[in-house]
Amino acid sequence: MILFNRWVGKWKNILVDMVSFIGIFWLFVEIASYSTSGSVDIYLKSVGLFAFIFFLLLVFAVIKNKPKTCFGYQLRGKDSFIEIKVGDAFQNNGSLVVPVNNYFDMSLGGNVIKANSIQNQLIQKFYSGKVEHLNTDIAQKVSMGTMYEIGKTIEVEQKNDVSGNKKFYLLANSIKKENNRVISEIDHFIQALNGLWIYIALESGRDSAVTIPIINTQHGRDSYLSRMNAIKEIIASYVESSKSLNICEKLIISIYPSDLKKGNIDLDELDEYLKYSCRHYRQVMFKAKKEGQEETASKVIKIEN
Repeated sequence: MILFNRWVGKWKNILVDMVSFIGIFWLFVEIASYSTSGSVDIYLKSVGLFAFIFFLLLVFAVIKNKPKTCFGYQLRGKDSFIEIKVGDAFQNNGSLVVPVNNYFDMSLGGNVIKANSIQNQLIQKFYSGKVEHLNTDIAQKVSMGTMYEIGKTIEVEQKNDVSGNKKFYLLANSIKKENNRVISEIDHFIQALNGLWIYIALESGRDSAVTIPIINTQHGRDSYLSRMNAIKEIIASYVESSKSLNICEKLIISIYPSDLKKGNIDLDELDEYLKYSCRHYRQVMFKAKKEGQEETASKVIKIEN
């Protein structure tokens, strides 16, 4: 239904393209007719040919305005690229962000294995369904059972028969409760993103691509954080951090197909938002201070919008 509505929403663009294409076609017909003193009119101005050309142009206009499920733009003045892609996050090239709780507890009393989550897919696809094997990798990075601050990020690497080696960024984005449930607020979401960008930029190797799913919108989420808002905040946070950090060559924001309906996600609106965010973000450059002038304000020397 969402895809159908997106097609319906394109009818104005399809109509405009059809009128344009037919106008261009008829212009060439008239030029050919004038150049040949009307001798080609019997062929070019026949009803059969016009109906055939009309059908071809209609197909071309529909294809041209096909609703996009993958689109991206380069940040102005940067070697960074942001892409929004509908599909399975595990199928994308490069590294993958996996949201976890602040104890890095990958079991939660068996709740993780019951859920259709990124965590569970990681365990099933790359650790043969054995959470203890993943815990062994995690224990080499952090102390199991210890509470960490939101935004804490570690990386593990594993391989399977299909994807080969793949790096995973385990990002603490939620609070573990005593009943083995998790809770996350908008503030946790923002802190998690900031911690993730800093870790990838300063403590990890340069990634050609990093995929991040729509985090903080599942179980225990803040009711004020919709999937649309979460995607926009990921974009805004990445753009802002990229002003001073070299994070990765490409950030892929992955949307699971079922989330389109669950979150009433408008991909056309996201396309416009992403394009504007990448091309028109504001950046202020300050002049370096001389030694002994630390207490004075820095002078703004350039503003880019």
